[in-house]
Amino acid sequence: MSSSSSAHWSAYEIFAVLSGIILIGAAFVPGNSVKNRAWAALGGIFLACYGWYVAHQTTGTFQFPVVIFLIPPGAVIYLLVKAFGNSAGQSSPPGAGGSGAPGSDGHGTPGAGG
Repeated sequence: MSSSSSAHWSAYEIFAVLSGIILIGAAFVPGNSVKNRAWAALGGIFLACYGWYVAHQTTGTFQFPVVIFLIPPGAVIYLLVKAFGNSAGQSSPPGAGGSGAPGSDGHGTPGAGG
């Protein structure tokens, strides 16, 4: 009996494997720290392997808690915000490009004195 003929793929196993693949892909989004990339890759590998493992079992009861459906999208959103949110939300420092208030540099108000 070959391993592919004994696999029992349901929506749970398929979703776990797809979620793992998505998390592994999210690990390669530029702009994330090594720690975030490592957690995304490890989580993705775990989900994909668990889905594959359960699909190939012929006996036993395996549970997929609801959180397995919430963690991957949440993790992908978190990684995308960390990667792209920081660069999109950056503004110039106060005082750069003439955006500072007059007199804020400590030299007094222009035109004052005499």
